[in-house]
Amino acid sequence: MSQSNPSPGGHTSLLEEYLLANQPSDSEASSEEEEDPNAPAEDFTKEGITAKRVVLCLSKSIVSLVSSVDGKPLFACTGTVVDHVGSATLILTSATLVSKPGIDYEAYGANEVKIEVLLHNKRTIHGCLAMCNLQYNIAVVTVDSQLDLPMVTLNDFPDCYSLLVRPVIAVGRDTKYGLLVRHGNMIRKSSKLDCSEILVCTCPVSKTFIGGLVMDFERRIVGITFWGNDTTPIVPVEIAARCLQHFKCFRILKQPCLCIRGHALHTMELSNLGKICYMFPDLCCGMGIVVDKISGELSENCGSIQVGDIIHSIDGIALHSVAQLTAMLLDAMLVAIRSQNTVTLQASIRRFRDKSKPVAVLNIHENHSVECDKSFNRWRLP
Repeated sequence: MSQSNPSPGGHTSLLEEYLLANQPSDSEASSEEEEDPNAPAEDFTKEGITAKRVVLCLSKSIVSLVSSVDGKPLFACTGTVVDHVGSATLILTSATLVSKPGIDYEAYGANEVKIEVLLHNKRTIHGCLAMCNLQYNIAVVTVDSQLDLPMVTLNDFPDCYSLLVRPVIAVGRDTKYGLLVRHGNMIRKSSKLDCSEILVCTCPVSKTFIGGLVMDFERRIVGITFWGNDTTPIVPVEIAARCLQHFKCFRILKQPCLCIRGHALHTMELSNLGKICYMFPDLCCGMGIVVDKISGELSENCGSIQVGDIIHSIDGIALHSVAQLTAMLLDAMLVAIRSQNTVTLQASIRRFRDKSKPVAVLNIHENHSVECDKSFNRWRLP
């Protein structure tokens, strides 16, 4: 794919148009610079210096993306090179890049949106929208693989990783300032968004960071950044990795037929958690998912699971996060589609109201329900 530079005849690239559209006037320049959320922070604390050192090794894999529709800038955010497949390099980013403003569950198609990608060396190239999943706010953009860009590998968390409060780093790339770094901490708090898999951190990011990575100081990838007023929501790495895996296999994310919403047991109020652990001592480590909602049309696939139940484990593997449960269901979907058979999983349940421990059989096959696809997860910016 060719480089998108201004031509001698005066052609201006989309990236330059975006920069010009956001250029403050001379009278506003001084005040705008003071308020610019992307301006490099003078952070000379030990954590700030370490965070920059940790991120620098990934700099060539972090890109800035600018989208437009009919020549009008739409959105600018961050993406990460995550794989090379055939003649294409895959960039993972946020579906916000191509989402229709103010409309839930709708995004522009590949033929409607133009995407330009700014690399670490300030070279601008054209990108192509290859996948958009509004359920988890994930998109894949492809560019020419001949650019030899290093890739970042997405690995699952170690066991119980999401239960721990730890320092983390958010990474972005801005069209004006280049590589951006902000650090904060993971916190055990529910997101205000209605995606139950979401993690939350305190990194003070701007909208430019959306679609970029959050990692810890050991360079383990935590997930993909979104944006909030008070805290920063994160799509966990388990979900991002499955979206990428499904894209490489099917070009889309194949949703399982189970529509279960819930929250991690360890996020409950301590007083309520104490009552549950008194009745079921095997839950004292906070392992388990509390079921909040089951889709009516698809409840037959959920065995005997009821709202209020605690799913302690799946096939003997203890659950510590909703993202872990979703990842297991998406993995089962791969097996079900490849084998063209329904996959069954056994869920060990703890039922507080009658002190029972039933086992539910979950039936995993492809979900074709529009009702289920569109009843979860809205990603409106505050």
